[in-house]
Amino acid sequence: MKAAVWKGIEQLDVDDLPIPEPKDPYDVQVKVVACGVCATDMHILEGKFPMFKPPRVIGHEFTGVVSAVGNGVTKFKVGDRVAVETGLACDRCYFCRDGREHQCLHRYAHPGGFAEYAVYPDRNVHKLPDGLSFEFAALAEPVACVLHAIDLAKVRSGDVALVLAGGTIGCIMTQLLLHSGASKVLISEPRPHRREVCQAVGGIPVDPKSQDLAAFVKEQTSGLGPEIVFDCLGHPALLEQGIELVQKGGTVFVMGVADPDAVAKIRPFQLFDKEIQIKGAFLRPYMFHRAVRWLPHLTLQPLLGLEYPLAQTKEAIHALREGKGLKIMVKP
Repeated sequence: MKAAVWKGIEQLDVDDLPIPEPKDPYDVQVKVVACGVCATDMHILEGKFPMFKPPRVIGHEFTGVVSAVGNGVTKFKVGDRVAVETGLACDRCYFCRDGREHQCLHRYAHPGGFAEYAVYPDRNVHKLPDGLSFEFAALAEPVACVLHAIDLAKVRSGDVALVLAGGTIGCIMTQLLLHSGASKVLISEPRPHRREVCQAVGGIPVDPKSQDLAAFVKEQTSGLGPEIVFDCLGHPALLEQGIELVQKGGTVFVMGVADPDAVAKIRPFQLFDKEIQIKGAFLRPYMFHRAVRWLPHLTLQPLLGLEYPLAQTKEAIHALREGKGLKIMVKP
């Protein structure tokens, strides 16, 4: 089969590899139909995602059709339309036994979805609702990540939230915050198309390059600031901005993937004086099945656009880096 193999900084080749076959009785082989390109893929390609070491088949937002199953699999049959939850936990370490599989000490990743086939345990495979395209359903993974962040945020009815960066995560975050009881969601995003998409799903966008973001936030919150701020990019400047803008007693969440060497400037007095919390939201523990249930109720089609063949996976990642689309798909 063909697969995109990351081999080091800016090195990504489409190679011929053996088709993976179910080895465990509970393995499911999936013929990949669509795999979304994520900012994490950009960081991996740049060598700025220390959890991954080359060589590795990457791609973690994928859907497809079941093409073979192990003899112990009863939940799936050949031909089922599915989404795949990448990343496997050991189920034995302290964090797994404490209900935090995403913090597993021995977490490892199977080869990903920038390939023609992939094999995963049946517990990581999820049937898709009828009527959803494979491309639409590939957004289950980012939806799951957003659900985890919102659960941690404990959004109260009537809260105002500020989303910093209106990309795919920001657009999904806007919808799920409103569904969770937020009275309004403010989105700071410099790119016009992204602001349009966020506004179309119920957000209140602002261009931080042409408008005074602090003044806009004060106007929208009666001078109090938002109860919750989400940094959906992982840039130090956005974390610093969130600390400045969040309401006293509020919380700033970092859920964008930051450069591991990036450093933010934080004044401890701000934390003391405003009694604010800074939290991270990492991955999507036990969220994938909920994300799949949410898919039919979300407006995600405006996020979809450019598609690339598997042979142009590197070009697809570069296109996302250059801001040419919100959710770019690779199609084997």
